[in-house]
Formats: sequence, C-alpha cells, structure tokens
Amino acid sequence: MSGRPADVSGESIRFPCRDLLYLKINAQKDWAPNRGYISDKTFKKLFMEMNNKCTLKNSRMDRRSMVKNGTALVGAGFLGSFAAPPVEPPEKAGNNVFNIRDFGATGNKGDKATIPVRSAIDACAAAGGGKVYVPPGDYTVGTLQLKDNVNLNLEAGATLCLSQDPADFIQGSHTMIFAQDAKNIAVTGRGILDGLAKYEFVEMRGIDPEIANEIEIARKAGVDMRRYYRTGMQTYMFILNNCTNILLSDISVIHSPLWNIRLNDCNRVFIRGVYIYSDLEKGVNADGIDICCTSNVTISDSVIVTGDDAIVLKTPTRRGQEKVNPVENIVVTNCILTSSSTPLMIGTETFADIRHVIFSNCTIRNSNKGFGINVQDGATVSDIIFSNLTVETSRRHWNWWGSAELCKFKLSKRSETSKLGKIKDVVIDTIISHVRGTSKITGHPEQPIENIRMNNVQIFMIPEDAIDKRCSHALVIEDVRGLNIRDMSIKWDEENPEKNWQSALVLKDVSDFEIRSFTGRQGLVDQVTPAIILENISDGLLADSKAETGCKTFVEVSRADSKKVVLRNNNTAKAAKAAKAEDYKISLGYADPLDRTGHSTKLYMGSRPEPVQTDTRRPGL
Repeated sequence: MSGRPADVSGESIRFPCRDLLYLKINAQKDWAPNRGYISDKTFKKLFMEMNNKCTLKNSRMDRRSMVKNGTALVGAGFLGSFAAPPVEPPEKAGNNVFNIRDFGATGNKGDKATIPVRSAIDACAAAGGGKVYVPPGDYTVGTLQLKDNVNLNLEAGATLCLSQDPADFIQGSHTMIFAQDAKNIAVTGRGILDGLAKYEFVEMRGIDPEIANEIEIARKAGVDMRRYYRTGMQTYMFILNNCTNILLSDISVIHSPLWNIRLNDCNRVFIRGVYIYSDLEKGVNADGIDICCTSNVTISDSVIVTGDDAIVLKTPTRRGQEKVNPVENIVVTNCILTSSSTPLMIGTETFADIRHVIFSNCTIRNSNKGFGINVQDGATVSDIIFSNLTVETSRRHWNWWGSAELCKFKLSKRSETSKLGKIKDVVIDTIISHVRGTSKITGHPEQPIENIRMNNVQIFMIPEDAIDKRCSHALVIEDVRGLNIRDMSIKWDEENPEKNWQSALVLKDVSDFEIRSFTGRQGLVDQVTPAIILENISDGLLADSKAETGCKTFVEVSRADSKKVVLRNNNTAKAAKAAKAEDYKISLGYADPLDRTGHSTKLYMGSRPEPVQTDTRRPGL
C-alpha cells in the first residue's frame, strides 16, 4: 500500500494550505494504524478539501480570524486543527513553493530538520508537485525521500548536514537523498549537501587482491602500511532507484562517507554544473557519480574531486532483483576531474552489458589514473569513446587502485566460476597526457580484447612522485585482436629519469595490428632496451614511424608465428640499430648504398617472401 509515512518520533507534521493556513496532523495518533500509513488518495482529498475551506477574501489574516474560521475534520481516523505559520513563505502558495521554514525548520545546525523537510516534500507532492525551498541556514537531516514532480531547491547559503542519529534514516535506505520509482524529480540550487565524513588512520585490515602486487612493492620500499578507514555514519548522499527524468543541477555535494551519487536502474538523467568533493587522501569509497544499470545519462560542466572514482559505470546485482539492466547511452563532457583512483571508469561490477558511452572534452588533473575499463563478471563492454582529454597524474598512497598511468583496461574472471566477458570497439582519440606509470591494455588468453583504436595520443613520461617505484614500460598491450595506432608519440623526461624505465611500446600476443606514425625511443638513453617490443605477434604492420634521438634499437621482434609481419617505411636514422629479430629469416633491402647499419625497407617474419623493393630516398625500415 503506497501512502504517507507516519513520523515515528511523535512530532507534529504540518501541511500548508492557501493563504497561510495550516493543517496539523499528529503523527502518532492520527495516521491510519495499518503499517503507519494513509493512502495517497485519501491524503490528497483531505488536503484539497481543507485548502478550499481556507480560501478567504483577504490574503492576510490575524491569528483570531484564523482560529474562528478553522474547521475540524473528523474522518479516516484523524483530527485536523489550524495553527499560524512561524514565518512568511517566500512566494505565494499558488506558485507551489513550499518553504521548509514554514514547516518548523530553524536553520540552526543543532535543531533537527528531518521532519520539517519531509513534511514540505509530502505537501508539495500532494499539491501535484512544485518546489521545496531551502533558504540559507544549516539543516541537520537524515533520509529525505523525493516524490513525483518535486524539486528540492537549495538556496545559496543553505547546507543540508548529514544527521549522525540512525533514527533519522528510513530503514533500509542509508542515504540523505532517496527516491524509489519516482518521476520528474530534481535537486537544484547553489546550496550544499554535506556528509560530514569521518575517518581513522590505522593498520591495514586484510589484503586487497586487486592490488596485492602493489602492496608488496610498498612494503619492501618501507612505506607506512597504515591507511584510512571510514568511521561514523556509513551512508551515501544520493540513492535514486528506478526513477525517470532526474535533474541534478548546480548543487555542491561534499564529504560523503560513501558514494556521493548512486543511480540504480534509472532512465533519463541530467547532471550539470555540480561540484562534488571528498578528501583525496582519506575518502575511501567516496565515489563521485556511480551510474549503475542506468540508461540515457548526460553529465556536463561539472567539477568532481574525489578520493575514489570520479565517474564510474557499472552493472552490479541487487538483492531481490532477478534481471540486471545494462548501462547504455551515456555522455560525459566538459568536466574537470580529480581522483585518487580513476576519474573515468567502467567496472569492475559487470553482470550486464555496458555500451554506447562517450567520455569527451575533459580535463583530468592530479589523479592516480586517467581512465579505465575493468570487466570481471561476464558482460560485454563495447562502443566506448575516450576523446579530447588532457591528463596529468600523481601517485597516491599504496591503498588506492592505480599507478599514475594514462589508462588500464583489464579483462578477467572475478572467480573461477565467473563468466568471461568481452571488451571491444574502443576508441582513444586526441589525448595529451603527463603520466608516471605503465599504461596497460590486457585481454584474456581465451578472449582477446577486440578492435582498439588509438589516434593522436601523446604520452609524456615523468618521474614517479613516490618511493615505491612501479613504472617500467610506457604502454603495454597484451592479448588483443585488432589494434590500430596512428599518430602516437611517447617522450621520456630527460632531467630526472627513473632507473626502471624500459621500452616505449610493448605488444605481446597481439594479432591483426597496424601501427603508423609512431615516434619514440627507450626510457633511458644509455640502455639497450628497444623502443618497441613485438612478442608473439601476427598479421601486423609497423609503418611510417620514427626513432627519436638516443634510440638504441628501434624495434625488436621475437616469437612471431608463421604469418606475415611487415615493417615498412620507418625512419630509423637516429637509431643505433633499426631492428632485431630472433631466430627468423629476414629479407633485407638496403635503403641507401651508403647506409651501413643494416636498415631495411621491409622486414617479413616467417617464410622468405618475394624480393623486396627498396626505398632509395632515405634510410628506412
């Protein structure tokens, strides 16, 4: 039975009727006894009846006239009475604006405001919708449940502070803002929602398997193995379940103990101009926006600074829910992001597909990673675009996922019984990045990642700002079928090189690939590590690429199968050695009679091909 929830605290709940008259219903005595509810239909009928009786010739009345004209209602098991409002409403009631001060909220942080705000929301919904107005002040609240057609509007200077009293929360809903099966709901304005998160810095409690290797590196390096854990109220700031047509605009959400905004099974969500902040050192699990099993979402023009992922898409299972809905049709654009984990993330919970997603025109600064995809539960992640991004990373404490790399894609099985999913059809385009860690795109031996395109990508490798060094290569791509790289450059810091730096690009167990216009060298100018390593690759082309000054060996090919691999028209004039191939016949065609370095126009792996035509214009491979 749907209806109006009784207030178990026993406080009075007041609902405004026109011209400043109020219907006052005692919560303990006057709600229907069955489950503490009266029906929406009955409530609305009584409310509108009282509203009509309150119509007077003059809009201003003194207290005596109000009492004289008051009429008691007897029926449906409750008694009505009138009382004068404590303050004037901000606008005429005919505009469907409901000021929470008119329902008993004081604006003093020490006074609980949960019941007044709930009452304003209920009255607004009963009137068919409108605006619940939160004027400047500090209001301590627990769970506030939004209803159809209600806009909770926070004026600049207004702050909703998370209550530390468990009694202020709806059972089963550990959140400040909650909605279930609602439509046309909004939280707007330039006010603040403050979660008042609390933490403690203590010894590590168990090993996170996702970062077990990083934990061991930190331990060996002598890093303090303590970390922050949450204390106090373990709540979210927003949980919206199965809602349609949601607007979140201009608000600030800060210091959330858990995820700031969680969207479960929602449709048509518009988030714009929001500011989200959680402590970058302490804010574990304080994700910015979690899009779970939700479709048709746009996020734009926002600034998000979070300890955990800033914006993350996932498809988790939920208790009592048989079907897991996909995430699809998502656009994130024109945002400024900072994260101690991953600013733009897909996964790890992937029990249903995630598809048709665009991340574009974002600035990522001071983050532990640029973007990532992590599929562990059998779903397919496809049709994804990362474009027009500037990325600058910084290392974090060992407990955070990430190593200050540009990206990390991972396809795996969460457990032995988990299904193996897919990652395919991903575009990475127009990226400028200054990063400190090894970027990885790693498929599964039984299911390669498919169709990855990287265009116009600049990677500047800079020193790690941590004592537990992790970086080796710049970019490693493994178990991929269908790879296209065009216009990629990898440059290494020359003033403060890391001693563990190695190759710029590593391909391992990759088939059907094409690399054009690649520029780079190995990490250290005095080491013999090749700029490019191609290991166990097939059906590939490396062409029109260039070795940078200081390059020792431009490309090394090993363990290639019998299928053709071609190296063509590469400028290796600045390399000490063009190519190294282990245990395979190489067809060499010298590019210039004066070239004595062994540079070849084409290099074929496998059986010896037909004679090669040489390029006599310049040394090339």
